[in-house]
Amino acid sequence: MSRPPVFPEQTASGIAVDPRTLERVVPETRRPDGSVRKQLKIRPGFTPQEDVSRFRGTRQKAMDATALPKGHILGWVAPSSEPQQKAKPGASAPPPNKNAKRRAKQRAKKASETTEAVKSNWDDEDE
Repeated sequence: MSRPPVFPEQTASGIAVDPRTLERVVPETRRPDGSVRKQLKIRPGFTPQEDVSRFRGTRQKAMDATALPKGHILGWVAPSSEPQQKAKPGASAPPPNKNAKRRAKQRAKKASETTEAVKSNWDDEDE
């Protein structure tokens, strides 16, 4: 069993574990006038009001566990530190199926028709 630290951590009420006896105690403190308060032993099982945490239901505990850090923006993703490599066309992408080829042709045809219509309209206005 490991030994407790020489200067143990204290709770909010000042209770610490005595490293020699392993009992819970309030350590000696010095008053402003220079006198010393003696060490107080704490009964086993006693928890002072300052150390009692507030009641949190299971759902509240789950929400606290999944809470986002302060200042976090929803939907924001940090940019990766690694430079992203561009995918080579045809190398890693699977070949498009029949419907995808047909839709691509229709999009190209529709785009070319709209550009031609705009050009002819401009030509008509200039005359």
